[in-house]
Amino acid sequence: MHIDQMSLENKLENNRRQYDELYILKEPIDTENKLRIDIQEVVDFCFCPYYYDLKYKDKKEINIKNLYDKSLHETFYAYLLALQQDTLTNTLEFLKYQFGKEWINYKKNKEYNLISSAMKRDSYNRKRKKGIDAIFKFNDLMNKDRQLPIIVNHKYEIEICKNIILTGTFEYVRELTLKDKQKVIQIVKFISESNRSFTNMARQNDLTLIAASYAFENLFDIDYFQSVVIDIEKGKATTSYYAKKEYELLKKTVESTVICMRNDIKCISPDFRCYNCEYRNVCIKVI
Repeated sequence: MHIDQMSLENKLENNRRQYDELYILKEPIDTENKLRIDIQEVVDFCFCPYYYDLKYKDKKEINIKNLYDKSLHETFYAYLLALQQDTLTNTLEFLKYQFGKEWINYKKNKEYNLISSAMKRDSYNRKRKKGIDAIFKFNDLMNKDRQLPIIVNHKYEIEICKNIILTGTFEYVRELTLKDKQKVIQIVKFISESNRSFTNMARQNDLTLIAASYAFENLFDIDYFQSVVIDIEKGKATTSYYAKKEYELLKKTVESTVICMRNDIKCISPDFRCYNCEYRNVCIKVI
């Protein structure tokens, strides 16, 4: 199924189209006396309440895996913004320079306490080389089909439940021209490597992508779009379609998470996921 091509072209005249020009609220959001929570907080709390505390309250150890992920994502965003502004020339040179800059900046940041952890086998050099390989794959994926960036790394907020405002980020929204010359809008999420958040079950119920899709559907005057996960490491994109069932799951999850947070309800549930958790060593000492 594809959206009407002429209708899409009327809404998206060129790649300089700005976010505010497409932003159409069905009704203004009243944020007074309402709780605000980010979808990533919900995901992290559902993964493990102790993980949530260590990350957001204690701000403990952040390891090289986080450094790698943040550096790559910032590189992707810089590339896509340059593509949107039509200032991109030598794409691979741009990507390599940007990744090097982001890698060094995060490495110098004192916020990162890169001590031995669950990922202690990693080294800076090994991750740096892996990052270079990732940007080559990213470049190939971006050049596969003609695309027009609409939104890059932009915050959103939506009233998800009564008295709860859910916030999050549109990583990348694009108009993609397919091989049959049809055009489609896609909400894109980038995965830089396989990690604790992306087991098979998590892929089927990706709350961050469901939330972005729900927000986009409610904030924009666009009838049809696709939700896509781009796995950089595997070099492939997976398309999903979310509807009422997934949106109800999202709302119930957000509501339940807020109730647990407000009442300090925490469950310890150690399993195979702990092996890839950034806070494994710290958490074991606490428990």
